[in-house]
Amino acid sequence: MDSLSQIVLGASVQGAILGKYQGRKAYLYGAILGTLPDLDVLISYPDPISDMTYHRSFSHSLFVLTAVGIGGAWLISRYHHWRDMPLPYSTRRLALAMTLVLTTHPILDSFTVYGTQLFWPLQDPLQITPISIASIFIIDPLYTLPLLVALIVGLIKGCKLTVFKAGLLMNCQRIAVWMLLLSSSYLLLGLGLKYYAQSQAKQTLATAGIAIIKLKTMPVLPTILMWRTVAEDNEHRLIELRGSVLDSRLPEYRYLMQYDNAQTLRANLPAQSRPYAQRLDWFSGNWTGYRAQMLPATSTTSDATEQLVVDDLRMMAGDTAFFSFVLADKANQSTQWQAITPIDAPVIKVDNEPTPSRFELIQEGFARVFNESMVDGDSGWILAE
Repeated sequence: MDSLSQIVLGASVQGAILGKYQGRKAYLYGAILGTLPDLDVLISYPDPISDMTYHRSFSHSLFVLTAVGIGGAWLISRYHHWRDMPLPYSTRRLALAMTLVLTTHPILDSFTVYGTQLFWPLQDPLQITPISIASIFIIDPLYTLPLLVALIVGLIKGCKLTVFKAGLLMNCQRIAVWMLLLSSSYLLLGLGLKYYAQSQAKQTLATAGIAIIKLKTMPVLPTILMWRTVAEDNEHRLIELRGSVLDSRLPEYRYLMQYDNAQTLRANLPAQSRPYAQRLDWFSGNWTGYRAQMLPATSTTSDATEQLVVDDLRMMAGDTAFFSFVLADKANQSTQWQAITPIDAPVIKVDNEPTPSRFELIQEGFARVFNESMVDGDSGWILAE
């Protein structure tokens, strides 16, 4: 999830457990601790595939973070004992707070599509695919807002809230608890809507007479109303479906024809490129697509270059993958693919047409949520009859 969501989640968890004792400091400490796992982005790897697949690994491991939480609480308790400044709460309560603040970060991340290695170091050697529940977008204001309210109230009022004299909301600690319950309920709602959207996608494919090997459904906007499904049929062709939970009809679908030659390209990968491809296949749960694209000649290169590109199919806007890498290239049709150290794939404009920005694609997506008639046949979308 985005950094703000992790900040307010960590603050709310610590506020719910220690707000009565620490006051404003509980929310401040929780906010700082809740962002700690994402500091792994400061580690630089030699290529973008490693950057992608080693993110959310050891720093998001439930084993590592539990050890850090318990060990950190013990050290803090011993420090206070050494300074003859006893804590007003038990070491066990502190360990519970620190461990939950740290571990709820990767647990929340696992609800996104990216993939989180909750069980590192076991996942890589055992070839266990990173956890990718894919029921919430990486940014979702409706999830974040209740926790932001808990953080703001906690920072302003500390541990006392005089606005409410009695009842359930009579202190900040209880507000944090209720906001956590509200945001967690939203996560559960997202799970329910995901499986509804997935069942609708399966109905579309069945109606169209398409037999599939596998499929994956994920949200495509900062909302749990619009869903995208990627499927692979028994001829290894890739299909994309999209639909809103507000639709009165089945989702539309289209073939991702740019990947029709993916099996051949994957088989012709140079030996030096295969470890990168295998790493990305493992990380994405084998949701990768291989394609070739021409890089036009420039003033410094007299010949056009053909690139062998691998895309992560789980995260796309239109025909553009958010994570796209060049694994090999060749100067002309007669040569073999030559392995290169992976680089981010450039976006090649078709017929000099401007590429829509992500903001424009998001605008179009939100319009589609409430208007099921927005089906562009020129882009290959088909309605199941």
